[in-house]
Amino acid sequence: MRFGLKAKETLAITALTFLVVATTSLVHFSQLTRLTVEEVLRQADLIAKQIYAQSSRTLSRAAGRDPWEALRQDPELRGLLEASVGYSPHLLYVLLADQGGRTVLHGERGKEGSTASARPALRDLLSLDPFRRFTALYEPGRIYEAGFPLSLNDRPFGSIRLGVSTSLLRRELNDSLTRSLALAGVALPVGWLVAMALARWTLKPIRRLAQEMERLRRGEYEVGGDLGREEEFKELASQLQLLGQQLQSDRIQALGEKARLQQVVDQLEDGLIFFNRDHHILFFNKAAEAVVGTSLEQARGCSLEDLLAPSHPLRSLAERGLDQATGGGRNATISLSLDGTTREFLVSAFPVADAQQRMGTMVLLKDLGSIKTLQSLVSYSAKLAALGRLTSGVAHEVKNPLNAIAIHLELLKERLGVTSDEAQHSVAVIESQIRRLDRVVQGFLKFIRPRELRLKPVDLNALLEGVLALLEPEWQPRGIRFAFQPDPALPAVTGDEELLHQAFMNILLNACQAMPSGGTITVATTWESRELARVSIADEGVGIPPEDLDKIFKLYYTTKPDGTGIGLSLVYRIVQEHDGRIDVSSEVGRGTRMTVQLPLG
Repeated sequence: MRFGLKAKETLAITALTFLVVATTSLVHFSQLTRLTVEEVLRQADLIAKQIYAQSSRTLSRAAGRDPWEALRQDPELRGLLEASVGYSPHLLYVLLADQGGRTVLHGERGKEGSTASARPALRDLLSLDPFRRFTALYEPGRIYEAGFPLSLNDRPFGSIRLGVSTSLLRRELNDSLTRSLALAGVALPVGWLVAMALARWTLKPIRRLAQEMERLRRGEYEVGGDLGREEEFKELASQLQLLGQQLQSDRIQALGEKARLQQVVDQLEDGLIFFNRDHHILFFNKAAEAVVGTSLEQARGCSLEDLLAPSHPLRSLAERGLDQATGGGRNATISLSLDGTTREFLVSAFPVADAQQRMGTMVLLKDLGSIKTLQSLVSYSAKLAALGRLTSGVAHEVKNPLNAIAIHLELLKERLGVTSDEAQHSVAVIESQIRRLDRVVQGFLKFIRPRELRLKPVDLNALLEGVLALLEPEWQPRGIRFAFQPDPALPAVTGDEELLHQAFMNILLNACQAMPSGGTITVATTWESRELARVSIADEGVGIPPEDLDKIFKLYYTTKPDGTGIGLSLVYRIVQEHDGRIDVSSEVGRGTRMTVQLPLG
């Protein structure tokens, strides 16, 4: 069967009209599903920010209390959770969960304390293609979540979860889909008739379309209004308007990314200046603003010759030509007077190019003063390390003669035999002082010897129980009783078990020696926060005078006649090596309390 030209034209226009209407409807619905998900995410973000703000206010008022308990007892926060579900037509629930996934606060009280089930992220729908997104939204019984982190003291604390039901989303999408299909059903025959009648005037709307696209290219996003009043042009205008809105959204997002990049660059200590191919300033950060001497708003589009005096060192660099910079950079050292002080900068120029051509030049200004300061610190650290090695060698050299003196002193005692009491007394005094000096040298070597921590999970409750078991047989007969109050929920700390054992043994020995008349030593462990474990050791001894509290951790400081002053110094060093903290409180005649805080994990 052969078709005439008019029949072919009719078939072609019919097929084209159907294809345009169907494609437009599919694109429209694809955009509609995306916009719906984005709108739900925007509402969820708004609600989460309100909940976060209320949670922050609650936590700031609940200093010293359990943070989750404070949130649970806040009626305003609970009311906000319940009102959020009623406010949003898409939300199924709102909950606050800790880092373990346990539901702490829920719009429905009966679900508090249960484990919050893992749900797929609502934001993942945006990364799906239109068909898979449509299938996911129309899958019955699916629940997606929008999750937002909850922090306390700039550390992860929990999360805010908002559940969105696809059933509630479908209700809105079905209405839009019905309208879209109705519009498509009307547009198809009308478009066919109009297309048949206006086939000869197709160039006119094409010109109009080109004009609208030109406006869009210039950044005029309110497009599509001048294409005509005909039905097919209205549909095209609608799509152009959606395109304009999408481009506007992308532009806003790009501006946001630019602002974030500028914020990051402004944090750099080094100055950065970007020039275009004509050596006009495009951008510079805060560090370079002091060098240029003006704000970025005033300097953008200007050259260095326009901004700097002829005597300015950067001006001479510009006159030599920034276009001479190569891939390896062009370096020069300049001195500038800033804020009344002279500072040296290392100036390096680097080309900025894409695959085809050079785009401009980046100039890096590195403050040599900060580099010299860092070099000084490194040199000082090296000198301290060398001093430590030298001191260790000196201590060894002292210990060797001590050993020889001790041996010959024993020989002298044997040769003296039974002589006068005064001679024996003098020998005994010399021997005791040599032993004391040997203990001092041994302690000093132990204190300065570099050690590598053997880190592993350590159960503080078990470790302290073992230390107390070693001390009880010796000190219980002297009237000293140990009261251990462990926290069964205390997690393990990461540390060197041998060193921690030595530290707590030294603290407890000091506590025992401080109670010559006996008494009770109370040892307690607590889980102070999610990041810290605390060990408290309190005695009922003689106490420490206030003027001596800041001296007890100093090397060789002791109040005991036979003490070396090494024990508590080692304790302090061990705690510091574990990134911990030790605090002391004491009252003369009533006792002393030492508190050790160690990080968990």
